[in-house]
Amino acid sequence: MKNSQKEKFPYMVTMTAPKEYPVEVHIGVLTDDKKELICGVPKAGVTTGSWQYDGAKAGQGGSTIPSHLDLTYVSYAEKKFWRVDADLPKEKILQLFREGFMVQGNPDDKGEFPWEESTYDELTIGAAPGGVIVVWLSGNHHKREVCRLQAKETFVDVNKFYDNPHGRIQQGFYDELYKIAVPDSTKQKIKEKGIPFGIWDQYREKYKYRFVLQPYDEKDKITGLYRINYNGESEFLMDTQSAETYKQDGIPYDVNFFFTQYNAEIIFNDEEMLSVFDELKKLYPDQPIDIVLIPGFMYNDFTVVAQCKDKKIMLEKIKVKRVWGG
Repeated sequence: MKNSQKEKFPYMVTMTAPKEYPVEVHIGVLTDDKKELICGVPKAGVTTGSWQYDGAKAGQGGSTIPSHLDLTYVSYAEKKFWRVDADLPKEKILQLFREGFMVQGNPDDKGEFPWEESTYDELTIGAAPGGVIVVWLSGNHHKREVCRLQAKETFVDVNKFYDNPHGRIQQGFYDELYKIAVPDSTKQKIKEKGIPFGIWDQYREKYKYRFVLQPYDEKDKITGLYRINYNGESEFLMDTQSAETYKQDGIPYDVNFFFTQYNAEIIFNDEEMLSVFDELKKLYPDQPIDIVLIPGFMYNDFTVVAQCKDKKIMLEKIKVKRVWGG
């Protein structure tokens, strides 16, 4: 492998958060094992992405493997500042960069797409309610968790964070930005049920499972897939064997399935998947789970069943986002 001895890998840094619970960076830095500055955490305004995707690039990055993160940010839904000041697993990050992944390159003179080695080019920091911090490496439809850290509540004078010509007091700042930055639907959910603390750690639970196609035509099969999981990890699998192999993974969020003739994108519901997987895991702790896809006519609809041994549970909250091909 061409990366096996490399020590430096170029990457950009981004900041993300669940779209319902936006945050904004106050100040943040990544440093090396000598505590020397590598780069800042970008101050790109209020986060607008989501937990499963990288944040906005804003010109911060490096090539030295980071050993430490010091980050202070405001969580608008929680109306408080948080700070994480913690070591990063340098050796794990380096190993992930070195391992990389395989991607299909440009077509050769025969029109075939040869497999090529690639690796990650972004380091993304995610901040969820409760001071949950997750760091990922991502690149070219592949994303892997590096670590999970815990921030602590801190105090930052709003006048040192926010251009405040009207002399807004601390609580006034929190209340006003809560109105502006937090979606109305989220405000209503918080009013009714509160913030779902802990859900982002539940997303990190891994289960041994695979996807299986139950086709009308025996010739049809899953030829590959691109999956995004609720835990933020993702991968692109472009062959039947890897797509249908059992592996430990977080619950699926958005999966593009490639079949022999048709293709389909299916969205899975987080609450349903956690409930169903936990039930099956309790019944059969050591047995893998199949997510069985049963296509309708011309693949315009799917019945999806989670199965473990003789126990079958219909997934009623999946959404077929699109179907193409044919």
